[in-house]
This record gives sequence, C-alpha cells and structure tokens, in this order.
Amino acid sequence: MESTSFFERKISLSPSDLNELKSTPLEELLMRKARDQMEMKCSEQGFVLPGSIQFISRSMGYFESARFTGDTNYYVKMEGKVIYPVDGIRVLGSVIRKNKMGLYINYKDAIRIQVPRDLHIGNQEYDSVKIGDIVHIELKRSKFAIHDTYILASGLFISKQESATEEAVQGAQQEVSEESEESSEEPEESEEVQPAEEEEEEEEEETE
Repeated sequence: MESTSFFERKISLSPSDLNELKSTPLEELLMRKARDQMEMKCSEQGFVLPGSIQFISRSMGYFESARFTGDTNYYVKMEGKVIYPVDGIRVLGSVIRKNKMGLYINYKDAIRIQVPRDLHIGNQEYDSVKIGDIVHIELKRSKFAIHDTYILASGLFISKQESATEEAVQGAQQEVSEESEESSEEPEESEEVQPAEEEEEEEEEETE
C-alpha cells in the first residue's frame, strides 16, 4: 500500500523568493515550495507522506509571455512516498470517533476509515471499542481527489489490539506463575535427600 512514486511539477518562484538565493541554493528553494504544495495532500498517485519528497532534477528557469508577474518557472522532477489504499488490505489504526453510525478510524493521518455499525450487530468486541483504542481494519472502498487532506475509505472491523497495560499485566502474571512453579519444585528435591541421610546414619550405627 505504501510505495515510491515520481512526480513532475511546475513550480514558480517570485522575486521575493529569488532574493533568498544569496544564502539558499536554488534546489532548496524549489523543494521547499514543492513540499508545501504536495506533502500531506493527495496526488494522482495517492496520499504523499510528509518528509518524503526528494529532489531529482530541474529545468532551466523561464518567464511566461504576456504575464508580468516577475515569477520564474521551473519544471522539477521529484520522488516521494505515497499511500494508496487497496481493497482487502488490513491496517492498524486508532479510533478517533464513535457514535450510532459506527467507528471513525485514523490511519497515519493519511486515511480516514468509516466502519459502519450495521455490519457488526451482535459483535461484542466491536461494541467494547472505545475512543483511543487501536484496532485492526480491513479496507474496502476508498475515494479521494487531488489536493484532499486525506483519503476517505470504508472498512470492516477485524479485532481490537490489546493495550500496553493489558500486555504488561499478562507478562507479570506469567512471571509470577513461573516463580510459583519453581518454588513448588524445590521442596520435592529436599524430601528426596532426607531418606539418603537417614540411611547413612543407620549404616554408621551398624558398623559400631
């Protein structure tokens, strides 16, 4: 679901942006503009993850005819990480909303998943889910448009992940049970030693 995609975008630098060339390389200015325009938004390839856009190459700058803005235009080639939801894939997300309609799940701030309550009537584990819980979801249909801030999808509830406190309690219970088993085995060994000592004492009395 997460993959690397390649982009080519037309990026314009205003005269005020070009003033920064004294202290900042041109490629860095272009990438700053590109990240502001693309990251944390949907593109034609999917949702672009933050901090993933990398510079590949650029064209020569040019001015558009009959436009007197003073902007310099560049065609920039880049690569970045995108998330594109696939039907049937399972993800792990956090519950940010719960109501009579169902659950609303957030996955990496990239996908908002709607889990209808009508499809899980009678499921006690589904009913026990609370806001903030981590749950396993199977994605179904999804939709998005370019420049959307997230992908909207629907899914099915699979299971609820155990919280860290529950796992810690279970681990402590296992340690206690192991210690109790070891302590119960120790007296048995001591009982086996005692008869051997009595036999040695009887042999000494017979020799005397």
